[in-house]
Amino acid sequence: MNNPQSKTICFFNSNKAWGGGEKWHLTTCKEFQRRGFKTILATNVHSQIAIKGIQEKQDVYRFRVGNLSFLNPIKILVMMMFFRMQKVDAVVMNLPSDLKLAGIAAKLAGVKKIIYRRGMPHPLRNTWLNRFLFTKILTHVIVNSKEIGRSLKQGNESWFPENKMVLIYNGVDTSKPIEKNRKLYEKDEAELIIGNAGRLTEQKGQKYLVELASLLKADGVKFKILIAGEGELRGALQKMIDDEGLANEVKLLGHVSDMPAFFNSLDVFVFTSLYEGSANTLIETLQYGVPTIAWDVSSNPEIIEDGVTGGLVKPFDVEELFKKLKVITASKEKTKTIIDQGSIKVEELFDSQRNLKLLENIVL
Repeated sequence: MNNPQSKTICFFNSNKAWGGGEKWHLTTCKEFQRRGFKTILATNVHSQIAIKGIQEKQDVYRFRVGNLSFLNPIKILVMMMFFRMQKVDAVVMNLPSDLKLAGIAAKLAGVKKIIYRRGMPHPLRNTWLNRFLFTKILTHVIVNSKEIGRSLKQGNESWFPENKMVLIYNGVDTSKPIEKNRKLYEKDEAELIIGNAGRLTEQKGQKYLVELASLLKADGVKFKILIAGEGELRGALQKMIDDEGLANEVKLLGHVSDMPAFFNSLDVFVFTSLYEGSANTLIETLQYGVPTIAWDVSSNPEIIEDGVTGGLVKPFDVEELFKKLKVITASKEKTKTIIDQGSIKVEELFDSQRNLKLLENIVL
């Protein structure tokens, strides 16, 4: 029988910024350590995941690598020797550049399980290098939504190794009690509190929230839109808010460390991302019982079922978003049904302990 204590797993992530993939890598590394595996976190120098990993008392190794490091034989040799010295049984990667460097080095080092986790529904180019990596290097390809699996196979049906692909949804720990007492914002009884959380980037689409605010204000609705997150578009978004005369209604909160208090403050969550893999934020809103509206794009329909666990809207149509918001918030009875159905869906599909057991079975 396989013993977790005899297995060494390397979670390899060279991204310098912090995002959903890095959160998954660190959280999963910690969880597998808890389950009895020896875990290693391999990162880039000066990366956020390295800093957080050290703070979380993980076994962190830092390397100076970039997108083209796989072209440097010395870099590959260093990684190969690292895997051999650490006696790594499985390596889990999250970036295409890591797949090229760490994947090839792991194969040369004789690592038994070479696993690539694809977190975004971007097309896979039909190149000689990708065919080599996916058919000769990788043993498993993890996708966190059906849509990502479809995007990988599309146009590559003649060679893509579908038998290597495993669907493992992102998840939340349903065994932990939900903290409902704390709130970030205490509203007036007549106010409608709308929330959004994510990096302030083009992908996350927060500009649509400002457009929504203009429609709500013109309709005479008393509301606040609370946006949690930091990013390069903060200045541009704040200017847009000021220019539209919405400074009292739309608030950029910056980084929010107490997300339970944030979720507890909301009547509804509006998710404006242009595309996503399997959005952790959507799963968390279901867990916290916040009715949610999202664009009907990429993997969103796998989490939000229109009229059942929330609302889906024609992509980037703010008028339709405005109408759906009115429908979702019109009836307390309807809202309660949506919340209850969302809770059921989290238990069925997005329990992190159950989902990570699928990865554990791969490693063992």
